[in-house]
Amino acid sequence: MTRRMLPVLLFLLLPSCAWFVSRKEADDMGLRVERVSSAFAARSADEAALKENLARVRVELEKIREEREKYMGRQAQFMEDVRGKIDDLQTRVQELEQRLAAATGKVDSELFRQLQAVTAALAARAQEITELERLSRETAWVSSQLKPEELGDVIAALAAARQWKLAQGHLALMIQKHPGTPQLGVAVAGLVETASTASEFAKVVLYADLYRRLFPSGPSVARVTFLLAQAHAQFMDCARAIPTLKAYVAAYPDAADFQAAQDLLENLEKMRHSRQVCAP
Repeated sequence: MTRRMLPVLLFLLLPSCAWFVSRKEADDMGLRVERVSSAFAARSADEAALKENLARVRVELEKIREEREKYMGRQAQFMEDVRGKIDDLQTRVQELEQRLAAATGKVDSELFRQLQAVTAALAARAQEITELERLSRETAWVSSQLKPEELGDVIAALAAARQWKLAQGHLALMIQKHPGTPQLGVAVAGLVETASTASEFAKVVLYADLYRRLFPSGPSVARVTFLLAQAHAQFMDCARAIPTLKAYVAAYPDAADFQAAQDLLENLEKMRHSRQVCAP
């Protein structure tokens, strides 16, 4: 009888072993849950930061597109105004010619020659305006077909000529067509350098912030950061210049501008309460 009951008891007791979990297993399970939760939280934070950065870049792109559209609109309006003035001048010349012919029955040969010269000059000017319009459209198309290094050269040339709006329009095109490329970093860093040389400190702040957002570890980040701090100092904005210089000195002790940055930092900290150096 006992031998017959033993298999039955084993059959009943074996499934119940799954109901009991040891303390070590519970601790291991808790550690796994904690690791998964930490990894999920870190990934959520990274995704939130990425979304925020993307939103900022979209805002910058939208501003640049708006500026380019405004410039193209002004250019088109200018061409339209010039064309209207040319048409008005041609009409006045024709009226003058008709009045002279009606008053004298003939037009003096010299005056008629001069009128013909003026008319020819006006026609040539109208042809130039038409050609300029065509070239503007072709230039916009060609710019969209350029390679990154070629587009970067165009941006550098426009900045050197102080054509900031055109340079900014081409920069917007480059950000859209070639995001994250080394040539884009070179172009933005070049804009920062050119703007600093031209004492365009507002543009230094604009393009330096853009470079630091797009290329936080780029090869020119040290130079760009130093020029940004200099621009803040020029605006007497010590609240931004001093922290930027402190971060620069701590992060780039071997940079070419390290000594200049350290001297500027010491001067600003010493004179930070002077309204001639730091705005209140």
